[in-house]
Amino acid sequence: MNRQSVTKTISGIVIAAIGGLLLLNTLNVINFNNLIADYWPLLLIGAGLLILVNDFRSWLVAAFLVALGGLYQLRELDVIDIQPWSVIWPLIIIFVGLSVVFGRSYSGKRVSKADRDDVSAILAGVNIINHSKKFTQSNATAIMGGARIDLRQAEFDKEALVEVFGFWGGIEIVVPENVVIRNQVNNVMAGTEDKTNQKTDKNAPVLTIAGTLIMAGVSIRNQPSD
Repeated sequence: MNRQSVTKTISGIVIAAIGGLLLLNTLNVINFNNLIADYWPLLLIGAGLLILVNDFRSWLVAAFLVALGGLYQLRELDVIDIQPWSVIWPLIIIFVGLSVVFGRSYSGKRVSKADRDDVSAILAGVNIINHSKKFTQSNATAIMGGARIDLRQAEFDKEALVEVFGFWGGIEIVVPENVVIRNQVNNVMAGTEDKTNQKTDKNAPVLTIAGTLIMAGVSIRNQPSD
């Protein structure tokens, strides 16, 4: 059974279970309102597990939802009396620090710094235009700032990579139309938006966008936003 089938099966079971609980509530067998009041965090845990089954690359998002749901469930059951967010926020900050120190999650081919064209925006806005004759990789970092990398004048290798890391920041990647976009970004309270109108052929190079976003955003476009 493939991942899509597993996801559909789990989703169907969850929907059927909710329907069954509503039916039991209507028949006065259980009090659905009280059940939801006590066990609503299980929905967060279930969502995290569903994400993990569907796409293991999103394990970071899944782990966050499971941890958050677990803490809230323990609080609802009076096992702990702390506010879950008081624990989650320090963990997020620790993760950000470790991500900066040890690098990002993409495990594919890497190139040396001398062969890359990197952009970093920390409490600032940075815009670069890449003119590489054989573009292979760039790294884009935005920490409480905005970074833009324009690749329209670059000549792409068969496979290329833009690694991103964002924390309270935004990253814009401007690409030519004859490029296949592959999204491998891990989002934690963040989002990756593909606004391209690609016109690719069978020989089009593949551009992978990979990395981690925490309360940040990546926008992939054919034209700059301003």
